[in-house]
Amino acid sequence: MPALIRVGAAMAVGLLGCVSAIGAQELTESQLVEMIVRDGAQARAIQRDVDVVRHDQAARTVLSNPSLAFTREGAGYTEFLQVEQFFPIFGSRGALVQAAAAATLAAEAERDGRLWQLRADARALVARLLAEQEKLDASVITVREVERIITLLRIREKEGEGSRFDRVRAEQELADARQIALEAAVSTAEVKAAIAAVVAADTRITRVAGVLYVDRDIPAIDTLSSRALTTRHELRRLAAASERFRLEADAARRARLPAPTIVGGLKRADGATGRESGGLLGVNVSIPLFDSGRREAARWLAERDRIEAERALTEQNIRAQVAATAEVLALRKEAIRAADAASPAGELTQIAEISYTEGEAGILELLDAHRTAARARMRAIDMRLAARLTQIALERVVGDTLWP
Repeated sequence: MPALIRVGAAMAVGLLGCVSAIGAQELTESQLVEMIVRDGAQARAIQRDVDVVRHDQAARTVLSNPSLAFTREGAGYTEFLQVEQFFPIFGSRGALVQAAAAATLAAEAERDGRLWQLRADARALVARLLAEQEKLDASVITVREVERIITLLRIREKEGEGSRFDRVRAEQELADARQIALEAAVSTAEVKAAIAAVVAADTRITRVAGVLYVDRDIPAIDTLSSRALTTRHELRRLAAASERFRLEADAARRARLPAPTIVGGLKRADGATGRESGGLLGVNVSIPLFDSGRREAARWLAERDRIEAERALTEQNIRAQVAATAEVLALRKEAIRAADAASPAGELTQIAEISYTEGEAGILELLDAHRTAARARMRAIDMRLAARLTQIALERVVGDTLWP
């Protein structure tokens, strides 16, 4: 009976493992980025901001509701039933409609800019995950290499050709390599947690498939600057906001022009021949005597001047960011090419193992060679990650995809 219980428990554990594996998935870099930008909670929140602005602006363009009044006078008999309706006849409502459309365009440009920033952040997260995966794989390779050396040292020690010091020193190196592998695993888990915070709640990721860095040609700085000035969503937002403030100033002036309020209704009162009924018609007109709308219009025009100054400053910053990021990317490319042109780390370990086998080098030199090779692999990953992040940064400041 206990044996059956153990078998049942083992089957249950295996079934849970299968279910967990089914829930998790391996995605490509582009798939994961699209999931973040399309289905993530942050992306949904960004999308809703435009709806809020659109409905808020639409509420400003609705005609005011009519008012209904009933009056009965007690001195004699007099009743009034009247309806009042305000009519903006000098184009103030049309100006507000145009200003609302410009405000909606500005909100849409801001939405697109935030989504582009979110996409860049998502690509940077995925690039870090790819780098951490490579570091974890590289650290596992180092652990296996040191374990292989320890196996050989034990055989040599057993046969009397090696020393206990060599084995103990290699075991200490193995402990250090395993610690590095553990830190790489922790870093990978931390990046996965950061990605899990911006994807759909039911998404589980085991691994991301993709290439960390691909060498790309950098377009000319003048080309990049011109492209950035036409595609950056911040500039679109500022242009739409500037137009909105101009229209708001026009609407503020028109709103103070004489506009009629039509009054119509019925009247019943005691007359010489009894109670009589009749119609009621009146017109109320506002007179812009004390408030002509100039102050409100001046405020909106001041806002427009501020936006235009901010727009000029943004264009200047964009040019500087494009030039600086492109220069950094060029330097990182050259550094990677120089590192690739150097002798591979694998050759160093091969020479060290041959020298150790022939007695020309000791265990310290052999382990130092493997440690140096491991650091070189990690450094190469860091260099490629830095270059990849710089590519993403360049696309971020340009505001468009530069490479497929």
